[in-house]
Amino acid sequence: MKKKFNIFTIGCKANQYESQAYSDQLKTLGLISTKDDNADICIVNACSVTSSADKKSINAIKSLKKRNKHAKFYFTGCISKDVKNKIDEDIIIIPNTQKESLVSQIFPNRVIPKFKIKNFDNHTRAFVKIQDGCDSFCSYCIIPFTRGRSRSRTAEDILYEITKLSDNGYKEIVLTGINLGDFSSDISFVDLLKEIHEIEDIKRIKLSSIHPHDITDELIDVLINFEKMSKYLHISLQSGSNKILKKMRRKYTTEIFIEKVKKLTSLNSDFTFMTDLIVGFPTETLEDVENTLNIIKQAEFTKVHFFPYSKRPDTAAAKFLDQVDKNSVDERKKLLSQMANEIAFKKREKFIGREMRVLFESIKDDYFVGSTDNNLLVYVPKCSEIHSNDIKQVKLTKNMDGYILGELCKLK
Repeated sequence: MKKKFNIFTIGCKANQYESQAYSDQLKTLGLISTKDDNADICIVNACSVTSSADKKSINAIKSLKKRNKHAKFYFTGCISKDVKNKIDEDIIIIPNTQKESLVSQIFPNRVIPKFKIKNFDNHTRAFVKIQDGCDSFCSYCIIPFTRGRSRSRTAEDILYEITKLSDNGYKEIVLTGINLGDFSSDISFVDLLKEIHEIEDIKRIKLSSIHPHDITDELIDVLINFEKMSKYLHISLQSGSNKILKKMRRKYTTEIFIEKVKKLTSLNSDFTFMTDLIVGFPTETLEDVENTLNIIKQAEFTKVHFFPYSKRPDTAAAKFLDQVDKNSVDERKKLLSQMANEIAFKKREKFIGREMRVLFESIKDDYFVGSTDNNLLVYVPKCSEIHSNDIKQVKLTKNMDGYILGELCKLK
């Protein structure tokens, strides 16, 4: 009987890529993926970016152990000291620096396929990790301690993987890394994008997230003038206050952030943006919150991910005085979220009545769900003319809470 494996993934797109690589390796070795309670091998690919992520990682291990009593357990990913101290001794911890050899450690006497992906299970877009680690050491962030220093893959390795994904039918590629702006390989980041653009069957290229100071004029030129590049960026902000950004050890100011946003939208008014914001960073005042609100208004984000500040072991910010109390954090997050949602609704409203290309990915209830070239989420009623991974022309008809309703354009 063939052995079965269960992989539980928490956190970022880099983790999702790595878990897919594990899955591809194990399947090549003849194992079967399962979500039932009879796995022989369980892998948890953890996240430690917040204390909430730590709790999810611990709960995942406990739940899997209850349901898979005879399995061997492997714990990898970003793991804080607090989590390590709560893990049972029979669980094998594979550090991030060794995670690409995890399957080799499970099967030391087998020939293991390379740590690459051929598919991205249950998705029509594929995440491709091109870089790992971070050298920034922002004062709140544990990632450099758990992921290590920045390192990048070769262009040949990346392009080969994307070509194989293209051969397997994938039309959209999302380039991911812990800090994409740190990409440093045999070619530049911009030249890598140009090479990917030449792969014929890849129709859309997205970046998972990038810092404002890494958005160079060369990169802007590619984003604007190369057709396959998504007219959308997830730009990391974290705070709209220059005082807080300095305490966070970020390498940009709000002025630099807005300059990049305005430059892109001046060249293409359809360009959209998402961001992350930390609420309640130590010493944050109501004036800092007001400054953040002002940046949200100026940037007109289509979505904002809000994270309450979370003390992380070994980080500089964990030692800062003037920690913000939980009630204040909750109130500030509620205020910022409400404003961000209102602004995102107004931004989406500008596209109502337009016809845009939509790449369809999944079915939800009675709708096909997809996204436009500028990353607007679109729902279209199910019909026989639409299939997963299709790109169709859609008329955007109604603005909803977080998405847009559309109707398939009739062939002319």
